[in-house]
Amino acid sequence: MQAWITCAASLAVSVMVGCATAPPPRAIYHDHATAITIHQDSKAGPGHSHPARISQELIQQVLEGVRIQSRKSFLPAILAGEASLTAAFSKEEQHTLAPHMSRALAEAKPDEMVMFYRRVSTPSVGLAITSGGLFVHGNHLYLILANARTLPSEGMREGLMSEIDPMDNPLLPISRTGFRATYVPATSIVPEDERWPWPYIDQGRVIVIDLIQLGRDSRSQKPQASP
Repeated sequence: MQAWITCAASLAVSVMVGCATAPPPRAIYHDHATAITIHQDSKAGPGHSHPARISQELIQQVLEGVRIQSRKSFLPAILAGEASLTAAFSKEEQHTLAPHMSRALAEAKPDEMVMFYRRVSTPSVGLAITSGGLFVHGNHLYLILANARTLPSEGMREGLMSEIDPMDNPLLPISRTGFRATYVPATSIVPEDERWPWPYIDQGRVIVIDLIQLGRDSRSQKPQASP
């Protein structure tokens, strides 16, 4: 518990320091609930494969396949199967985010990444936040899902002193214990030992998708034309 508090504080401090030296993020889209921005990525190493031209349709397909699983589940994913997984993005969110993410990746530089932030308010849940980032490295799309309909108060259950709103840093996880992220179909996921290493506080929320395999999976799922 104390380690998570220390990590959260360290991450927040690093963001504040980074804002003092790095150029300000570039806004691609912003409304009352959604923000898509381009940020400098200090961990880009030799550089990402940007600008990256990925169609709105392909980005929407990616968002459609992102799943979350509660880390509080008693059954591991291998036993519970897909029944324990829930979609990270609604259909509305997929349609809203995809075109702006596609545009942002096309405008990003090799030392930059795209970040997204979305507020959701429902009568049953109240205010919740979905946020994270994405970038392209070679033929792989990295998607970091830092928060998935996460309540700003969830971190307080883990010992944080106040609520967190990661609007300025969408990669900041509000809670460390809530969920892990994965992707369906699993055949599109790049195995961990084949990934370019990009450090993050929670690798369980980093999804790496093989864009070439994703195209194959998409074609195989389309209904075959009748002779």
